[in-house]
Amino acid sequence: MTRGVSPSGGGFADGGVIAAVVGEEVITVAEVDRRLRLLRSGPLAARLPGADTAQGRNLRRWLVQVMVAETLVAQEAARLGPAPEPLTSAGLGRRSSRPARPDTAGDAAGDAADDTAGASGTMAVAPPAVLTLAGALRTGGVAAAVLAASPAARAIRSALAAGSEPSEDEVRDYYRRNLDRFATPETRWVRPFGPVRRGEIAGPIEDAVFAAREGETVGPVQGPGGPWTLVVERIEAARREPYAAVRERIRAELAEESGVRAFARWLDARHADSVVLTPGHEHPADPAQPDADHRH
Repeated sequence: MTRGVSPSGGGFADGGVIAAVVGEEVITVAEVDRRLRLLRSGPLAARLPGADTAQGRNLRRWLVQVMVAETLVAQEAARLGPAPEPLTSAGLGRRSSRPARPDTAGDAAGDAADDTAGASGTMAVAPPAVLTLAGALRTGGVAAAVLAASPAARAIRSALAAGSEPSEDEVRDYYRRNLDRFATPETRWVRPFGPVRRGEIAGPIEDAVFAAREGETVGPVQGPGGPWTLVVERIEAARREPYAAVRERIRAELAEESGVRAFARWLDARHADSVVLTPGHEHPADPAQPDADHRH
């Protein structure tokens, strides 16, 4: 049963303190504190900002956003889990009917994984993901972090992307616009340097190396530290992977990126529809919060 929120929105009827309300569930300040202690006792603790600094308070705010996203994902996984029909994008977005569990909202990522596993095939578990800078920049750090940690989030992402596979024209156009991704420049194996490409060395040494034939000895050539004698042992010509060889890889990448963007939009919409953050737990980028460090 959901614990009652006080009229001021500051706590439960039984005295708990709320950090966020997520639909019919709550995340308590105690749960946030517990997660923050785990984070600060982990292997990256030395890299984290001090708790009493603006950056430290914003780290806490960011953690609340992650916990909210985990809870939204867990709610959706629980709602979809018992259904026998396959998960489709048409079924996403309706509010969860799962009973509130405010004392476990901080463990929503684990709940989501368990719910997914117990769905009798309704939500196929997506493969493991890696949190990357590119992913965080593309979707925002919260969405990227939840996708990396939660199989249920990745299942939702896959469902949202279903039916929107990139067309052949889109795949081919990507290849044409990004030929450098599939090209390997000429590489010369030079003793004593090893493999060398243009731009990796400079001046007379580069000129001599790239003017030589395979097996030729060049020098002495004036360079850093004095004259150099070099042997061009092997030359690998520049090459480009043909479209046919990379077509499926491009298709998979574009489909994944489309799904990630769809997931981020879904998460934003659910957040706007069903989340209330209490003072002190705003998004770190919210310009209204006192520790916001990015203003125009």
